[in-house]
Amino acid sequence: MNSYVPEKIIVDRAVRNDPFTQNLLEKFSDVPCEILENYSWHKNENNPDPAKNPLTEGKKILHLKYFAGNSIKSCPGITNGAVCCNYFTLDLIENCPLECSYCILQAFLNKPVITVHANLAEVLNQVRQHVSSQPQRLFRVGTGEHSDSLALDPVLEINKQVVPFFGELDNAILELKTKSNHVDHLLDLPHQGNTVIAWSLNPPYIVEQEEHKTAALHERLQAACKVLEAGYKVAFHFDPMIYYPDWENGYRQLVHQLLETIPVASIAWISLGTLRYIPKLKTMVEERFPKSTIFLGEFIQGEDGKMRYLKKVRQRMFQTVRQEIHKLAPQVTTYLCMEKVPVWQHTMPVHPTTNDELDDMLSNNFQQQFRQCF
Repeated sequence: MNSYVPEKIIVDRAVRNDPFTQNLLEKFSDVPCEILENYSWHKNENNPDPAKNPLTEGKKILHLKYFAGNSIKSCPGITNGAVCCNYFTLDLIENCPLECSYCILQAFLNKPVITVHANLAEVLNQVRQHVSSQPQRLFRVGTGEHSDSLALDPVLEINKQVVPFFGELDNAILELKTKSNHVDHLLDLPHQGNTVIAWSLNPPYIVEQEEHKTAALHERLQAACKVLEAGYKVAFHFDPMIYYPDWENGYRQLVHQLLETIPVASIAWISLGTLRYIPKLKTMVEERFPKSTIFLGEFIQGEDGKMRYLKKVRQRMFQTVRQEIHKLAPQVTTYLCMEKVPVWQHTMPVHPTTNDELDDMLSNNFQQQFRQCF
């Protein structure tokens, strides 16, 4: 994978003297930089050529922003009626340099630039206050909601601060979700066993066809082996699973390749989720990725407004992958992402009916497997 290099840097005046900003500007001293009071992409008269794709062009601009809101939030899956794992998301970066055809960020974010919350110390202090308010609970916190957790990290080096910070917390686990192989800068960090590095996986056909600019499947698994040697725990997300003509063989082979490469005892969890998207994403994908085949299946709109495969198709895909995992590694914790109770009942050996039940299952399994006490 190539490392990201911006063509322009926009800096909020409020963070111009922040150490994070100064270090980044020094690293990119030859990149044009502009200090602004209130940057707005849509009002920027110097936007790239509008004849070019604005989403692709926008990613060439790096915006260092002062983030004034609440940085740690409940996973959006909690609100749509699905059984959610009570996961928390930590907003550090908005947008991603990778180009997965199905990425929801294309239709979700209101500006195409890559935005970094440069007041990192304040953001992390919010996390400390949040988790310390419930010392008896184990919080699972991830940074991969609005961007890939590691794709930009060789440049930004955010996790050189975030990983040691979580290493000092007694009741929080950090999950870094990625489709990259950028892990070398993490290997010597004092993570104290509190960071799980997770990879989103798909069969090679889908990686090559739909997950542009990402690491190849074998590169992701090689990176996972590296972090295991450094004492990290790993997790994997078969999400989004995509229906295509040879999907059964593709996903079975993927399970085998994963479990033949990674020691089962080091896997914290594996999640399963199928492709879902808001309707307007389809038009954007057809324009940006005309060779994409992700919409060839039959979809139905759910109560949350998202398009999904028919329930019987999702259940069959989940059953196929879960059974293959169970055959090879029955002790690995698996769960469904953004699915309701009936789908759990038809596909999983255990089926929590509430968010708290699933949260307890994942937290308890993690503690029993990796922690002597909590």
